[in-house]
Amino acid sequence: MNPIITSILDTDLYKLTQQQAAFHQYPKVNVKYVFKCRNKDIKLGGSMIPDIKEQVKAMSNISLTKQEKEYLSDLPFIKSDYLDYLEKYRFDPSQVRFTNINGEMGIEIVGLWVDTILWEVPLLAIINQIYFEKTSEFNSIKGMGEQILRDKINIIRQYPTFNFIDFGTRRRYSKDWQRHVVETLHKNCPQLIGTSNVKLAMDLDIKAVGSVAHEFTSAHIALTDNIREAQKRALYVWIQEYGKELGIALTDTFTTKAFYQDFNYNLANIYSGVRQDSGDPIEFGYNMIQHYKNLGIDPKTKHIIFSDGLDIPEAIKIYKEFTGMIGISFGIGTSLTNSLGVTPLNIVIKLVECNGMPVVKLSDNEGKAIGDVKVIERIKKAYNI
Repeated sequence: MNPIITSILDTDLYKLTQQQAAFHQYPKVNVKYVFKCRNKDIKLGGSMIPDIKEQVKAMSNISLTKQEKEYLSDLPFIKSDYLDYLEKYRFDPSQVRFTNINGEMGIEIVGLWVDTILWEVPLLAIINQIYFEKTSEFNSIKGMGEQILRDKINIIRQYPTFNFIDFGTRRRYSKDWQRHVVETLHKNCPQLIGTSNVKLAMDLDIKAVGSVAHEFTSAHIALTDNIREAQKRALYVWIQEYGKELGIALTDTFTTKAFYQDFNYNLANIYSGVRQDSGDPIEFGYNMIQHYKNLGIDPKTKHIIFSDGLDIPEAIKIYKEFTGMIGISFGIGTSLTNSLGVTPLNIVIKLVECNGMPVVKLSDNEGKAIGDVKVIERIKKAYNI
């Protein structure tokens, strides 16, 4: 077996930034994550589980290298005490628990938040790569992948001010294919302004991009006394940790309607912008612009990152709609790093429990909601949605 994950930095930047926040703010908090496959016609149990377990076991050998520590130390928002912690950090395979019921693979990750938070992205990448190694022959589809990539590049070249970021680590076809795609885009498209993958950013001298994910807001359901204060507390704690360095707020953890209720003038003024990850992007864009205007803030001084399952044509459509009205860029994932003519997996690992209490994510798409039904109803009632 050749290990798929060989670097602690082969992950998305927001996992490291959230781990640092947990290290400083919530070092004793316990959590549980669960795996979910949204592809209704695909079962991932059976022969895949032993291979995934072997890859998970191999991750215990990974440690932060001197070069990687030096790279992270140059990022202005990474603190030295966290780097010292990360240097000693080791993946603990005992935190990852598998089940196989009627061919359906189940995974739970349990432990301290600060220790378990790094499992999500590399584990999803492992599941993807093993699945595609078992179900497709790379050499037979590589040509199609190359043609699709060239077609995307030809479209992107027509729009010099169209800016996008590689968000494709979690659902990539393979580690090598993601590197090839990002390297090719970097050479041919100056519109590529960054990648969420920290290892690729370091190796290819591209900007590492990322800030926060849904789990940080979800966790605060258990970290505050009043469920109505959870999202606002998360937004303020993030600012306490990072100031304006990583000032992109995620809007849809409890639905965007709930977000608008909490995103007051003070927060909207501090945060440089927002990220849209579910719902209708055009509707969201106009509503966000109006929200800034209602607060007396010029939308042209703010930024939206659109990142909900985008491909290049859809991103171009949004770009044309909002150019000149507000700053815009695009986080594009699966359609870049897993576009070879095969059906991608739609798999996630989500936080469902914090300090023994159930936590949830709603989003603006019902199909993306995950977590305890009773807590979801409490959120809806608290925000009158």
